[in-house]
Amino acid sequence: MLARIPHRGPDGQGLVGAGGCRLGLARLAIIDLAAPAAPFTSEDGEVFCVVNGQIDNHRELRRELEARGHRFATGIDTEVVLHLWEEVGADLVHRLEGMFAFAVWDARAGTLLLGRDRAGEKPLFFWHGDGTLVFASEIGAVLAHPAVPARLDPRALSRYLVHGYVPAPLSPLDGIHKVPAGHVLEVGRGGPAPGAPRLRRYWDLADHFPAPGRGDRRSADDLAEELDAELMAAVRRRSHSDVPFGVFLSGGIDSSTLLAYLTEVHGRGIPAFTLGHIDRAFDESDYAVDTARALGAEPHPLILSRADLEAGLRAVGEGMDEPLGDASTIPTLLLSRFARDRVKVVFSGEGADELLAGYPTYLGQRLAAGLDRLPAKWVGALVAGLRRLLPVSMGNVGADYLLQQFAAGLGRPPVERHHLWFGSLSPGRAGGLLAPDVRSALPAGFLDYPFADARPGQPPPDLLSELLYTDFTTYLQDDLLTKVDRMTMLASLEARAVFLDRQLMELIAGIPSRHKVRRWTTKAILRRAVRSRLPAAVLERRKRGFNIPFSRWVLEGLGDDLARRFSPQRVEARGLFSWHAIRALLDEHLERRADHRKPLYALLAFDMWCDRTFGDAAPVPVAESATPSLRAVHAEARR
Repeated sequence: MLARIPHRGPDGQGLVGAGGCRLGLARLAIIDLAAPAAPFTSEDGEVFCVVNGQIDNHRELRRELEARGHRFATGIDTEVVLHLWEEVGADLVHRLEGMFAFAVWDARAGTLLLGRDRAGEKPLFFWHGDGTLVFASEIGAVLAHPAVPARLDPRALSRYLVHGYVPAPLSPLDGIHKVPAGHVLEVGRGGPAPGAPRLRRYWDLADHFPAPGRGDRRSADDLAEELDAELMAAVRRRSHSDVPFGVFLSGGIDSSTLLAYLTEVHGRGIPAFTLGHIDRAFDESDYAVDTARALGAEPHPLILSRADLEAGLRAVGEGMDEPLGDASTIPTLLLSRFARDRVKVVFSGEGADELLAGYPTYLGQRLAAGLDRLPAKWVGALVAGLRRLLPVSMGNVGADYLLQQFAAGLGRPPVERHHLWFGSLSPGRAGGLLAPDVRSALPAGFLDYPFADARPGQPPPDLLSELLYTDFTTYLQDDLLTKVDRMTMLASLEARAVFLDRQLMELIAGIPSRHKVRRWTTKAILRRAVRSRLPAAVLERRKRGFNIPFSRWVLEGLGDDLARRFSPQRVEARGLFSWHAIRALLDEHLERRADHRKPLYALLAFDMWCDRTFGDAAPVPVAESATPSLRAVHAEARR
């Protein structure tokens, strides 16, 4: 299993265990570089611990534990988790701050505790069957265990086609599950079913939303001042490192904010890694470089060519051990490799959009709600007329593409519409792509609402909070954080998302929605909090992600590759899809009748994953139904 993840820990490996449990660790050394790579064992040899990630408050916990008589051999944060278990048991998870996945095995009590951080920055997969529990940071490591079969979960495939990712607790393979963010998994001798895994949520963002109907008298200036102070504190908590670090800088408000605070804490000259493209329509590197210089950073632009992207696509296909229909995985991997030549840790802005309402879709909901009040035939005629005026351009998120995506959600309930705007395909078209045998393996009614079903512990106070919660628990966890973790780890680079600091998240969650979106301005409270720290051009800049010219790439050669990859013979050999449905998608794109960049990339990424997991053009075994023994685990995770 460890041999499958050397990229996650190139600085050493170790194995420990006793009493029917073995733990392994591949270490990426960030703190106390001279410490051994082996997992940690208690003094009596009965408790064992491994941690992936970073415990931000390990030094404070260490001082507290030393005052209670505990002794430490190293400065590594994993050792703190071991002693914390001895002190408070399973309650330790409430004391941990940071990004982490951990395992603690207590041989005396016959108890195993697995835990994942609150936002899902670090991955954790598990499989349970025949009295055996297998877990790891990647699916490939789980599959390396001889007890674990490789069978596709048809539910995961159908949701992948809709979303472009597999929502937790599902994984693409039947019986292999994700521990959702903010959850622990316990296995022990006690309980109603000894030895069976019990999933429990220990933290929920919704618990920190404002109470419905309760007014908040704090002014925008007061809230901005609180946010400014907490951002600074979060940067201090998250930036401890014994190795060089840098920043992924897009030039937008999120990454620029991080750079401004990091510079104040650590001084000027922080390396800022930015992306550009030789196609000027997709290149914004000049803007990012100017922002880096204005903030006192050292800019390192990486300008990508079509050949670079083609090489990156091959590298993603060879290294990604789960499908992800997000084409920005390619530049993320290339930038990670570029940064790794200079630093071992990077800071990124993930989480800001989902906490502070940064996506234009939150504004789009207002417009869509107004159109929903008009007769459907009027709206249909209006959209059709606009689409005739805006021919398909295959550009960088042009007006034609935005209109295409916007129209797909009209007439739908707000949360469903939100999923459609972020996703790849409508439920109807996704279902039409599936082969009859795969559709028949789905539970009854599963395709009726194939959206991620994230349920908060308490009702959100308003629609914006509900949408933010939806994005935080689905798109952020299972797309963005998955992309950043896998691509940086393939380069043996640690990424830290400062906006996902626990105290900062709870503060932001408690800010009323009216301060997050004001009129037609997104992230209003963040803009107010950092207006004295950032150039005006950054504060006023329209949100742009780093996009690659995938739509044009399909028109200029990749379409032929897709046609060969999804030939009738290969599609029939796989046994998963309808060739005619895939061909219809590709033809519509090649004939410029629609921009299908998202579903075409999702299909390409999935087929590359099938090649890696099952063999080139090999048949894919499909589970006939959900694994019975873990249906209760799924139900509990949804609760």
